[in-house]
Amino acid sequence: MVGREAVRMTTVTAIMLISGAALTFAQGARVPEPPLLSTQKAFNLSLDETKKYAQTKNFEVVGHSYFKGDWVVATARERGMGCGFNTPRVSRGIGYFGGYNEPPTCFGVLIADVSNPADMKALNFIPCNPGTRCNYIRLNAKRQILVIGMDTNSANPTRPPEGQVAQPGLGFYDVSDPRNPRLLGFSPAFPNGATHGFEIDDRYAYACAQLAQTKPGDQELAIIDYSDPQHPTQVSTVHIQGQRVGEAYGPRDQTNLDGSRQRIWCHEVNYYKDRLYVAWRDAGMVIVDVSDRANPSIISRFDYVPPFHGGALGATHTAAPVITAEDKHPTLVVLTDEIIACPPGYGRIVDISDLSNPVMISTLRIPHVTDNFDPARGSFSCATNGHYIHHPWFDARSPSLLYVAWIEEGVRVWDISNPFLPREIGYYLSPRYPGRFPNRQVREVYQDPDTSLLYMTDANGAGITVLRWVGPIPSRTVIPAAYPGAR
Repeated sequence: MVGREAVRMTTVTAIMLISGAALTFAQGARVPEPPLLSTQKAFNLSLDETKKYAQTKNFEVVGHSYFKGDWVVATARERGMGCGFNTPRVSRGIGYFGGYNEPPTCFGVLIADVSNPADMKALNFIPCNPGTRCNYIRLNAKRQILVIGMDTNSANPTRPPEGQVAQPGLGFYDVSDPRNPRLLGFSPAFPNGATHGFEIDDRYAYACAQLAQTKPGDQELAIIDYSDPQHPTQVSTVHIQGQRVGEAYGPRDQTNLDGSRQRIWCHEVNYYKDRLYVAWRDAGMVIVDVSDRANPSIISRFDYVPPFHGGALGATHTAAPVITAEDKHPTLVVLTDEIIACPPGYGRIVDISDLSNPVMISTLRIPHVTDNFDPARGSFSCATNGHYIHHPWFDARSPSLLYVAWIEEGVRVWDISNPFLPREIGYYLSPRYPGRFPNRQVREVYQDPDTSLLYMTDANGAGITVLRWVGPIPSRTVIPAAYPGAR
């Protein structure tokens, strides 16, 4: 561990010295923490108590619900816990929340009336396939189709029938009546295999999944046509060399600096203007041209492992393009690294104006988390393993306003109008709910386009918190990438 992290620290230091101000980062706030709440107290807070035990800068708390009910697994109900969630989506006053599996609380998607955030009401619950989890969801609001990703997971107490295995894949549901969702069709992945993040447009789903030809444990990219949601059809796939049975990984995709195996997994997908921005763990960011869905092609890749290290699960979690003009391709991407290690993962802003040469121009870091090298021990020192960055989301009112779910560090807000020098300008630290992590497990934030309210998920059985940003909305748009030929 010492050798690996020392190499990583030396690499980061060297890059900062070489690049100078380009890698200067904002000072992340070190906020005094309230006491860790008891299980009985933590899962019975009123809205006023939620506000009392939270720490905020430039946020107003307008709603919270644990969403307790029969859909919570028995072991969590015995502790009084609510649902732990991963992915939120909201449209027309209806919320769709994908449950999280660790700690085990909810194995399915909860649909709720959120028109009054202070009094949200559950409407229905769609269970995952037996033996799977349903962490990732997407909503086609125009067609009223909810897409649910199902991933094999042994923590689900509902098991497949004897002699059968779990069936992962994408489920397509009619939610035109949210009180009575109806399964339309299912696109299977490899039985007992894996799926993960995905994205949709009005006709296609772009999903990370283990397929028949994929090596066990790996995931490649599948493109699925759901124009007829009762009969979704896989039209093409994309993979990195080495991901399929019989293939060898390329030289840069084999080992880390310490000799451990890299994780070359398709992890999350974002779509914009016929391009996919795919977080591919230790393979880095991969940009895929899907103007011809039947013949997609990789047009750019930013592979930074090594010299950086991805940890046990691999590095890149999300590659989120910074959209500043609807008619143009973005020239910047925000990357987040879900490195559950010490030091933990952080964020990067990457200039992609020259697709042949993506360049990191700044980082999103919290110094009291990432700057914790202990000279006496010769290694980094971390209180827990839950201080890593997770999922980014841009405010619809300004691409310069970036919300980042940061697990134990809550929601962090950044002004990236100058992408060479991003500044932290706000935060929300929820009460400390006991669970998988000792503090909190903030996984995603989603902004309702109709109300601008933010829906925050906490996987520690803490349900959904609704926030209103009351801080400044940057009036300056993001400074464009520096490459003269940017387009």
